[in-house]
Amino acid sequence: MSHQFKPGDLALIINSAAPENIGKTVRLVEFIAAHGTPFIREGVRFGPRDMATWIVETPDGCKTLVGGYIQRTIMVSSGPCRQKWLMPLGGDFEPQQQKAKEAERCA
Repeated sequence: MSHQFKPGDLALIINSAAPENIGKTVRLVEFIAAHGTPFIREGVRFGPRDMATWIVETPDGCKTLVGGYIQRTIMVSSGPCRQKWLMPLGGDFEPQQQKAKEAERCA
């Protein structure tokens, strides 16, 4: 398990295969070790990860993350993100304005 993170922590996505996700705040759900077993998330089957990965979710449960690395039209509320692409947040630093904007999109 990562020494830097633990389930429930908030993190900022600082890099992503889907650039639309960069800058979004997520909650860490589950650590997936490199070269582990396949897993399923939101009905999508993922193969073993080449790098340490976290299953992340949007703090409000809205489908505001872009999923599907080839077909970027899938909006999800959770999915895998490489650990090295996450920056830990010690608290909730997401501006209130951004939270309100994402809450409107979820409605």
